[in-house]
Amino acid sequence: MKQERVTLTMNELQRVKVMERLCAGDLSNQEAADELSICRRQIIRLKKKYTEQGDRGLIHGNRGRQPRHCLRDEIRDKVLALYQQKYYDFNFSHFTERLNEEENISISRSSVARILKAEGITSKKSVKRKSRLHRSRPRRAAAGELWQTDATTFQWFEGDDEYYTLHSYVDDATGVVVGAYFTKNECTLGYVEALKQGLEKYGMPWEIYSDRHTIFRSPKELSEEEKAEGLKEPLSNFGIGLSELGIHQIFALTPQAKGRIERLWETFQDRLTAEMRLEGIRNIEEANQFLPQFLARHNEKFAVEAREEEPVYVPLDRKIDFNLLFAQRDTRKVDSGGVISYGGCSYAPMEGTVSAGLARMSVEVRHTLDGRIVVVHNGKFIAMKKIEKPRRASGSQKPQNKGSGPVTPHKPADDHPWRHSPIGKAKRGYDSTSSTAYAP
Repeated sequence: MKQERVTLTMNELQRVKVMERLCAGDLSNQEAADELSICRRQIIRLKKKYTEQGDRGLIHGNRGRQPRHCLRDEIRDKVLALYQQKYYDFNFSHFTERLNEEENISISRSSVARILKAEGITSKKSVKRKSRLHRSRPRRAAAGELWQTDATTFQWFEGDDEYYTLHSYVDDATGVVVGAYFTKNECTLGYVEALKQGLEKYGMPWEIYSDRHTIFRSPKELSEEEKAEGLKEPLSNFGIGLSELGIHQIFALTPQAKGRIERLWETFQDRLTAEMRLEGIRNIEEANQFLPQFLARHNEKFAVEAREEEPVYVPLDRKIDFNLLFAQRDTRKVDSGGVISYGGCSYAPMEGTVSAGLARMSVEVRHTLDGRIVVVHNGKFIAMKKIEKPRRASGSQKPQNKGSGPVTPHKPADDHPWRHSPIGKAKRGYDSTSSTAYAP
């Protein structure tokens, strides 16, 4: 009869030796339990199995069986193929989310990491930087108390070496990204469009926390009128618009002071770039259309609950013209015909606008974000149109240049009146060219 070979581990081999001594009567049940560090009842069960099955009775029953929760080989292969071919620029957590939400593969992050690490793949977020000691500032109590804002410049589009700027606002209490907008460079338009998204969806916050960029803070000195109003910082055009909305500004002295939005850029530069690459987005226009759905998913995953359940947003007047509110503001004097000069061009009121009383007045001129020129006078907005300046005379009407060269002196005729005048006679008597000029 052919004997069956049984492979034992070191722990199982030790149990066999103890069982042999126990069955031979060299050890009591308690002594055997103490030697194997198990209870007496377990020794009795093992002794019964050893007596009935021999060495095989000491082998664990699950040996050679595949666990019920074990991933099948086809799942492993599919996960690996999806990462290598489609999601290669996603971090492990982001990749796991897409597997569960888009690919209908129910899997944990630890399983994903185990599969990918077995192939020598490391996560984009696996690089750990040395942490710096920085005291965190407590979040505001309610949503709408404070929004942090900033912009970041990055290579957002795959295959494009150009840098573009993303402007954004995040609520301090909840971490909700209320608005975001792409432009080529950091500019007022980007901040206004992102702000407009947040104001229209949530309402107006009490305060906005920003850096000291000239978009938010004018480099000019405070005027006497501004000092009388109690202003501590000179307002920019953007700051004036916020002031008219009733939103207070706070200026950060360091990036760490507004760390919530600074950390947001790390997440966006990782997740947003990968999402846009997957969607085939290659320009700013497509990116701005994609942002709302990305922000919805981002807020659902990363937003937190505020300490106070009720938000404190102030309702927004829907009639506000944001392009006019955050326009560039200057002062000009109107001439007697109601015309102003601005940017090297002349502008006059458009037909149908009420412009009485403008002549010789100093007015505020606003150059809006969408390119309009508007005059503000006595609380009224007067749309202006560009007019053509009178052209100078054409080249054909200008005196012609006869050119350079020797000049021939003009000699008057003999009957010219000049010859009959006393001056002419005197001149003829004193002719420097005559040989008889000095004759006696």
